[in-house]
Amino acid sequence: MTDETVEENEDQTADAGSTSADDHARFEVKWRKKETGSPTPRPATDEAAPGGEDPAALRRQLEESQQQISDLRDRWQRSAADLANLRRHTEQQRGEMEQFASMLLVMDLLPVLDNFERAIATIPGNLAMLTWIQGVLLIERHLRAILEHRGVEEIEAQDKPFDPHRHEAISERETGDVPAGQIVAVLQKGYTMHGRVIRPALVEVARAPQQDTSAAAEPQGTSGQDAQDIAAEAGAENPGP
Repeated sequence: MTDETVEENEDQTADAGSTSADDHARFEVKWRKKETGSPTPRPATDEAAPGGEDPAALRRQLEESQQQISDLRDRWQRSAADLANLRRHTEQQRGEMEQFASMLLVMDLLPVLDNFERAIATIPGNLAMLTWIQGVLLIERHLRAILEHRGVEEIEAQDKPFDPHRHEAISERETGDVPAGQIVAVLQKGYTMHGRVIRPALVEVARAPQQDTSAAAEPQGTSGQDAQDIAAEAGAENPGP
């Protein structure tokens, strides 16, 4: 290798080193400019919200949203209460329907019970111990037990104050032995079913005697015989099966 070739290689190596040094210096200058040129971020204030929106408007939107949530919660609570009341009312109606499903049948059986009582009342005392009489009495007790199991109860009326909700007065009797308005006779028994009146008792009510009693004056109201006729007609309207 000649001396000229060695000198050329040394010149190329020196040129490459100077070029690399120049590039590194330019990179450092650019990096310093980038660091010094970037603006320092400022904290957001209430004067300007991100996106350019007004903070007051955001607060109003938040309050409106909270008010809507409160209204929806109130509506939901009212709807839940209405649904609970409807469910309770429906269950109550279903229970009443189950209790009174046999009401029509019971009302048809009441005249049969009345006829049993009338027949038993006319049995002579010397025949009461006969076997077939005892069979009739057993049937009557069985029928009464079935009705009681269905919630049927007899309305108390004899010697009780007149109650227009449970009694039906078909005659009056002038008497001073009992207070006015007291029931002196029961012409047809009344019954309730689960506390509800299904047939009022037909009764005769006491009335205070008039002060001026003359032989020519006709008594007011219905006589006892007429009351019995009315009760018989009422029983004939429901003869039962």
